[in-house]
Amino acid sequence: MAPAKPTTIAIIGGGHNGLTAAAYLAAQGFSVEVFEKRDTVGGLCVTEEPFRKSGSKVKVSSVASYFGMMRKEIMADLKLEAYGLKPYLTDPIEVVLLDAVDGHDQFSFTPREGGEAKAEMASMTRADQAGWQTFWGDIQKAAALIYPRYLSPDLTQAEVVELLKKNGLAKIAEHIFAGSLVDLLKQYIKSEDLMAVAATCTPGFANLVGSVFGCIHHGTAETQGEFGAWGQVFGGMGAITEALAKAAQANGATIHLGQSIKSLVLGNIDDNENEAEKGDKKVSAIELADGTTRQFDLVVVNADSYVLFEQLLAPTKATEAVRQYLKDNRPKVSAAKLHFLLKELPSFKTLSKIGHNHKGVIVIAPPLAAVRAASSQVPNGAMPDRLMLTMAFPTLEDASMADSDKPKEQVLSIDVHYVPAQIAGCAWSESDDKNLLESTIQAIEAQCPDIRSLIIDSYVVSPRALANSFNLASLSCWHLPMTPEYLFEKRTLPGCAPYETPFNNLFVCGAGTYPGGNVTAANGHNLAKHLIKKYSNQPLAKALTGGAK
Repeated sequence: MAPAKPTTIAIIGGGHNGLTAAAYLAAQGFSVEVFEKRDTVGGLCVTEEPFRKSGSKVKVSSVASYFGMMRKEIMADLKLEAYGLKPYLTDPIEVVLLDAVDGHDQFSFTPREGGEAKAEMASMTRADQAGWQTFWGDIQKAAALIYPRYLSPDLTQAEVVELLKKNGLAKIAEHIFAGSLVDLLKQYIKSEDLMAVAATCTPGFANLVGSVFGCIHHGTAETQGEFGAWGQVFGGMGAITEALAKAAQANGATIHLGQSIKSLVLGNIDDNENEAEKGDKKVSAIELADGTTRQFDLVVVNADSYVLFEQLLAPTKATEAVRQYLKDNRPKVSAAKLHFLLKELPSFKTLSKIGHNHKGVIVIAPPLAAVRAASSQVPNGAMPDRLMLTMAFPTLEDASMADSDKPKEQVLSIDVHYVPAQIAGCAWSESDDKNLLESTIQAIEAQCPDIRSLIIDSYVVSPRALANSFNLASLSCWHLPMTPEYLFEKRTLPGCAPYETPFNNLFVCGAGTYPGGNVTAANGHNLAKHLIKKYSNQPLAKALTGGAK
């Protein structure tokens, strides 16, 4: 008897979660093909050379730019370091720059090790210093409790609360889904300057519900065996997805670049029948941009659900509830990334005063009052009065990111923490990009007066670029907000199990699935395990045994 043909799987989207799923599934014996619209793998986790027209070969991590949340189990399973993935820790960790008070600079400085942490803030007392340390200790304890469950998508919000309570973290349990980070901080400190520092450590707004979990989520980072530590990757974040692609191909997956999917062809669907009673709703084929079709047993979409249900799937009764859910919950808040090509390394006045080497993360934190104001401005389509910026000089720390022919040139990469997904209800325009660029320069000038004169070129990744260049229809790298309405058991499509859709052979594994956003690869890992359990009769492949069982 001839051996059974392997189950065929199409993965649409070559971002880190799609590639992770491809590597695991191919190792298990599935016939896997990845279709990536762009000419390079990576999605939002990609290294590019955007300044070629300016004569520079410097590289940037275009969107995702900090390493730490990539799961160590996945790295070990897929042998990613053997495929070139080399994370590193920066020294110092970070410095947070606040507004000066009465002419005195205010900042919080955190060295990696062996150095002395420094903080100069007018409002900070000895009690605040002690409370600050206790707060971060509790956040890390909470992160350590939640971290192991990210690779098994069965943790509920109620279980999280009980887990925290049982481990002596009642304050966090009380606030994680019902309070804000500011509310929680008030249990530990009184200094609003310190609260402004902490506000930079969560996505979104620290004064709104959900921000406590965002802070804990970021606390699950781990770099080179140091839990809670963020770092960088030699070669930029694209080195992660390049390593994942090599692992997938080594396991037998095929990757097609420059292959856009036009639509998913539905089979066994008749709008005249009661679809809710039909048990065989399937995607029968994928249609490529050139009109050709390919048939697969299973289809996995590593894109946001807005791309899937608004672009790839024709409306049917089967998707009506999902489409309405997505319409009602379209993200209103996005973020932006800017990269400046500079003539040379600039001097930030506060950093020079404290003898800082300009390495690691440099944060410009607006006052807490500005965060509160932004929390109402941005969701309503207006730019915030003050920008929150996280910055780094990747070319200063990684020679492979620099242009060896122009050693003085540096790249300053900047995350703008929150901007409206739409401006006054309209899609971002080129003029909006220019306004963002100018506002960012002005925000930096307060700490680095000569920055404008050093700029050779700029690369703006706003919601406009996220939509047009990266095909992100949600306009949010999180796909759905990381707030209680969409966390843990609620991070699924309505009426569907985790990673599933209304169609029996169609699955999702993007940031809108459990456990959420950031470059963790957990979503792709979990989806692969789900499909292996459901469709494979073979013993679990050796390469799959390092993760959660």
